[in-house]
Amino acid sequence: MSVEEGSIQHAATSPERPLTIAHRAGNHLSLLPDAFAAGVDYLEADIWLYRGRLEVRHEKTIKYLPVLWDRWLLKPGWTPRLLLGDLLAATADRGRLYLDLKGDADVLADAVAAAVATAKAKTTVAFSGGWRHLDRLAELLPDAPRFYTIGTPGRLDELRPRLQRREIAAVAIDSRFLTEEIVLELSGLGVATIVTWAVETAAVAARVLAWGVGGVTSDSLTLLAAIREGRIGSAVD
Repeated sequence: MSVEEGSIQHAATSPERPLTIAHRAGNHLSLLPDAFAAGVDYLEADIWLYRGRLEVRHEKTIKYLPVLWDRWLLKPGWTPRLLLGDLLAATADRGRLYLDLKGDADVLADAVAAAVATAKAKTTVAFSGGWRHLDRLAELLPDAPRFYTIGTPGRLDELRPRLQRREIAAVAIDSRFLTEEIVLELSGLGVATIVTWAVETAAVAARVLAWGVGGVTSDSLTLLAAIREGRIGSAVD
């Protein structure tokens, strides 16, 4: 059995309900209590290797400039930054993390795997993000779920050869171009778990779940709670 095939059972959803992933809920320690209270399956956090430190943030750096940026947001570069070790400590025995690996640092996967091993969190972490990082994690943490990110139709075309070779057990795909036909194709190619982001309304959640999507990433803890409780047809804020 290949590494990827052996990971299918770890990535698979519970037969009773889909996975619920709280978008960016792990990026700030202040967001953890509400996510814990919502009972989500995973708290998503964005991980960068910057100057030797594993930083938890969605904002990007600008070379040589002391600022962080994300679309319309600018922050001073000296703003205190959450580190992965601190996040792992804060979530120990309380919740599972879905770590989205960012950037091109060659040793990012190795550094993250070492941090996870040090925190003894191997069974409570899943990964998404850059494919080469995920390929490396297949060697370092073979039992950890790995969701190969598909952000554009072109990216799906690039992944299809590997899907046809049954190398990928789980994917995370942008809901803006996801269709029922794509879900059927991915399932037919052996993908055990399809997660989609960012789903923010009950109507969209009901539609993608009806197609057979196995997990939803959302900013709305109310929506994720409704999915967990099987009341997705109810009014959701």
